[in-house]
Amino acid sequence: MEFEQVLYLRRTARKYQATQIQESDLQKILDAAQTAPLAAGDDKTTHITVVQEPTLLNRIREVTQVTSRKTGNLFDPFYGAPTIIFLSATDLSEDCIEYANMGCVIENMILQATALNLGSTYIWGCLGKLRDNIELIQKMNIPAQYKILSALAIGYPTTPLEKREKKDKISVNRI
Repeated sequence: MEFEQVLYLRRTARKYQATQIQESDLQKILDAAQTAPLAAGDDKTTHITVVQEPTLLNRIREVTQVTSRKTGNLFDPFYGAPTIIFLSATDLSEDCIEYANMGCVIENMILQATALNLGSTYIWGCLGKLRDNIELIQKMNIPAQYKILSALAIGYPTTPLEKREKKDKISVNRI
């Protein structure tokens, strides 16, 4: 797939099929993560955890449920995705550059997932509930010195990826 096509196919998936992604696709996504730029090349402060085990995923979903602004009902912030990739960092530096690192890693994984015709959703807001659940963090085998900062839900979307029109959404000024 051409890179520009990937850019215009990429979108947030909010409903996934239950079918697990292929191991070869997961490996390509993880390989894409490894190519992300990290501040000062600091790869020692970043950690990736892949969760695909259904019982653990269900428990994570229970703990992280959020209330819909539209309906007021609780919902799964991972939208039923069969694979969730958590990104963690050691203690945050004064400038919190670790968040920028996570964004770079996640964007690489999102673009690779799109190239594989997989849907993805960048997850952030519900993770505080998970960080506070020591029992689940231990079951996820996240090393003690790391703290979850971001996550990525990945799977086969129930609606196929469709090319969107080019749209200037972000204001730009040129000098």
